[in-house]
Amino acid sequence: MLRWIGIDIGGANLKAACTREWTSRLPFPLWRMPHKLPAAIADLIHTAPDFDAVAVTMTGEMVDCFSTREEGVCIILDALTTVMPSVLMRVYSTDGSWFSVPNAARNPWQVAASNWRALAEYSLRWTDQEPTILVDIGSTTCDVLALDGKLSKILSKSKTDRDRLMSGELVYTGAERSNVAGLIDVIELHKEPIPVINELFATTADVHLLLGHIEEEIENLDTADGRPRTRAHAAYRLARIIGEDGSTLAREEIILIAEAIYQKQVEIISRAMRRVSLKFGKKDCSHVLFSGHADYLIDDAIDHLGWDVKRSKLSLRLGRAPSACGPAYALAVLADEKFPRELE
Repeated sequence: MLRWIGIDIGGANLKAACTREWTSRLPFPLWRMPHKLPAAIADLIHTAPDFDAVAVTMTGEMVDCFSTREEGVCIILDALTTVMPSVLMRVYSTDGSWFSVPNAARNPWQVAASNWRALAEYSLRWTDQEPTILVDIGSTTCDVLALDGKLSKILSKSKTDRDRLMSGELVYTGAERSNVAGLIDVIELHKEPIPVINELFATTADVHLLLGHIEEEIENLDTADGRPRTRAHAAYRLARIIGEDGSTLAREEIILIAEAIYQKQVEIISRAMRRVSLKFGKKDCSHVLFSGHADYLIDDAIDHLGWDVKRSKLSLRLGRAPSACGPAYALAVLADEKFPRELE
């Protein structure tokens, strides 16, 4: 039996998984240092159990250090083959097929931004044969997909990120890296509307920190101002979006700012869920399946919609770590099922 590892190369994070017992996530700003990608991949997998083959997906080809997505796909594939032999790899595509590395390099548009499809295909087994909305929230984006549980079918015609943006299946809001100025235009404080400064002063990590959804990381300096990811610094960052700072606003006022931004995220996600649910036609969505970094956002989006649906969390079925590395884990499972004994 072949032992597979799944690797998901994103623009801000690298993820890998092969079993429920082993997953790996490495923050890596690809746009800043693409030349260090091979070393980062080696770091990502250095604690992995023994494996025989590698299943690959990517979204990092989109980052702006690459002139084109085709260039990005090829550089990412080169980085992977610097670390591991290409003959041991298969690259997943947006239609669910598998490519060798040379074929993937010749067909970059078919393998670019394919990780959503891997998670959706894997998740078909968890629909309980019901009309299901799958929502996966990462650090930067949110995937919203309609799954026909009865037919075991992904109800999406999208092949590119542009398709997915237009259909509502890809939403640029996430649990950590989203610029809050891109989410909300006005903050109401003491019944007065205050325009939000269109500048990268704060991100959604600051919002979720102050609301107690995520833990402080004192050594993490990947923030809007380069200061630590702590609640004290987050308060100062959020205050700046309305022309204040942490010394001129009360803590309660800054919490109100965080709550307003959080509610805006909930509204954005719920709007996408409602739109994607129209793919069921006359049927109603009866099941929401969610995974990723911030499943509490999905709970609140369902409440905002007023939907009376069954809620299933992959974090409860698989564990929090495999859920947070969902596409990588899904890839490993799908590859194991497709190629149990030998590579085709």
